[in-house]
Formats: sequence, structure tokens, C-alpha cells
Amino acid sequence: MAMTASEKDMLAMRINGSAAVRYGVALGKLIGRMLPVRSGSPLFFFFPFFHVGGAEKVHAAIVNCFAAERPWVFFTKKSANDGFLRLFGKQARLCNFWSLLKYGYPLSVGVMAGFINRQPRPVVFGSNSLFFYLLVPFLKPEARCIDLMHAFGGGSENFSLPVAERLAARVAINGKTAADLKEQCRKQGLPENLAGRVTLIENSVTVPDSHPARATRLPLKALYVGRGSEEKRVHLVGRIAVSCKEQGLPIEVVVVGDALHAVAEEDRGFCTFLGEIAAEDELRSIYRDCDLLLLTSTREGFPMVIMEAMAQGVVPVSTDVGGIPVHVSSGRNGWLVSAGQGEDEIVEEMVGIIARMCRERELLNTMSAAAYEYARKNFGGERFCSSYRSLLLAAGGQ
Repeated sequence: MAMTASEKDMLAMRINGSAAVRYGVALGKLIGRMLPVRSGSPLFFFFPFFHVGGAEKVHAAIVNCFAAERPWVFFTKKSANDGFLRLFGKQARLCNFWSLLKYGYPLSVGVMAGFINRQPRPVVFGSNSLFFYLLVPFLKPEARCIDLMHAFGGGSENFSLPVAERLAARVAINGKTAADLKEQCRKQGLPENLAGRVTLIENSVTVPDSHPARATRLPLKALYVGRGSEEKRVHLVGRIAVSCKEQGLPIEVVVVGDALHAVAEEDRGFCTFLGEIAAEDELRSIYRDCDLLLLTSTREGFPMVIMEAMAQGVVPVSTDVGGIPVHVSSGRNGWLVSAGQGEDEIVEEMVGIIARMCRERELLNTMSAAAYEYARKNFGGERFCSSYRSLLLAAGGQ
């Protein structure tokens, strides 16, 4: 039986300390120390992708907090497109050497370690990147290593364990993930002080100065924004669209993102597919033209799409996963559906909510205003950059 991606990642972490790997890394370190490139900035970021996605938008925002320092940013996997590459800014040193990093292992880990270790006190930050965790054990003791965990369930919570004690801080984007990290420390019998290294820094979005006005019109528009990956269950969005049509509900279902393949072929005619949209102004315009946001995921951290939607007065209709219930209060600023029930039940319940919103326009308007007001008070993110700069630069002796 073929190994899963998570099993392959765990195997890579297990063999990372073997004699053969150490030999390859040692050779790579020699090369890294002699590279005819000035390392310049002491800040090094490792992220998997720059394609269109919520995590990628967060990573770009973090990098932009350090534009003045001109940090190094290494992408460690092949991106599906270059939609969000420009978001990482013009000041950072962007390096898309994913094939060399992946297929050059363990030599590539050594080269990178040798290059980074040229700095007296480097700061190395990674998220969702196996390469980052493979690299950490070979960095000098003076290197301050920090990771960002979006959510449990993607695998990085497991393959990061072997280097957990080497991480000076661990950033969680919501209280649920912070609690999960602390509980993992306890269950794994890790030193008690590791739980104290977990730091909560919530994401932020641009919130307009006032509640975006909406025309009282039918049909309503329900929006899905995101990838078509398995955990998103976008096929349920297609089923919701079909059921709404069968019941004669005045609703249009709009899908933004690389998700056409995830909707059953027979259901695609009931949805409007806009494809991937990287331009922020265009995406904001789409949010403002929609009334409801559909999210049917089996797992999430706290999705950027919910923050972006609520900031524009869009009412989320979502499964109750990850940190979503912390911010979405069912019946007030959104609707929550149990992710633990069957898919048929999820579709039925969400269609019922849509039907109610079509009937009770005054309630929809009230919830839209409440969603915007919550976003205005909680998602503005004045502390976002200051929190990351304090964590990375102050402790790094910069």
C-alpha cells in the first residue's frame, strides 16, 4: 500500500538525523558558507507556495511587515500559479528554488543551513513547510526559529514535533489552534515550558469605514471562495445549488477559486464559476455583490475568507470547525452548522438557512450589519505587524 503524504513527511523527519543525511548536510554547509552571495538580511522565511490561497495571503502580509529589512523568502513547493507572488512585495528577496530544495535534499538543507549560519543571530520563520522543519536541527544555536500553525489536521502539527523543543516561539492564528498546540505538548510529554512558547497572533483584513450598502433585490447571491481541495468539500456547494433550484429559491450560487473540478459535473450548471481572482479590488467588489458566504469544510483554522466576507457585510453560513465558532455567533452575525453530521444533513440545513434568508430580508440586513460591525471591532489588525515585529526582531536582537 502506498504511503500517504503525511506518512512520507513523518518518514523524512525520522531519517533526517541519520548518518547519511548528516553527511550530505555537512557537505552542503561547506557550499553554503562559500556561496558568492551576500546574505544581508538576518531574516529568513520559508513558505510552501505563492499561489492564490488564504494561507498564502497571510504569509505575504507577514513578509510585508518586514519590507524595510528586505528579508529572504524561500518557497519550498511548486505553486499552482503565481497569483499571489506580487503580494509578497518588491522589497523582499523572493527565491523560488523549490525543485532544488526538494530534490536536492539533504544537500539542499546543508547549503541553506550554511548560508543562514553566516549571520551572527539569524531569525528563521516557517509555516506549512516540511523543508523548514528539516532545516531547523542544522542551524546554529544562536538562530531563533519560529513557526506558524494555521490549524491542526494538515500534518504539520505532527512532523513539527521532532523539532518542537528547538522552536523559540510557535504562532497560532486563533485560540483553538493555540489550545491544540498546548494540549499536544501535554499529551506528548514535552517539557512544560514549551506550552508557554505558544503565541496568539490573529490575522487581519482591510475593513471599510462604513457598512457596505446593499440593494434590496432578488435573487440573493451565495458565495464560495477558495480551493477545491478535499477538506473544503466544495461538492456540497454544488449540491446546495441544485437543491435551492429544485425548491425554487431565488438564489444564485457563485464560486470563486480553482474549484470547478471539485463540483460534480451534473451540478456545475447550477453554479456561476468565476475562476481564481487575485486582484484585491475585484474580490472586494464580488463580496459586496453577495449576501451569504458558504463554507462546508471538515477542518479550518480561522479562514481569511470569513474575515474578508464579514468585513464587507456578507453573512457566513459555515460548518462549526476550527476557530470559526469563536467569531461567528449563529443567528446573530452568521450561521453555524454541525460538521459532525452527515453530508446530506449539512446540505439540507444550509438550504434551509438560505430559504429563511430569502424570506426574512430584514433579518438578513440586520445580520449583515452585525457581521460588518464585528469585523470592524475585531479584524482591523492594528496590532498584526507590531506583534510579528516584536516577536521576531526584538527577541532576535535586531
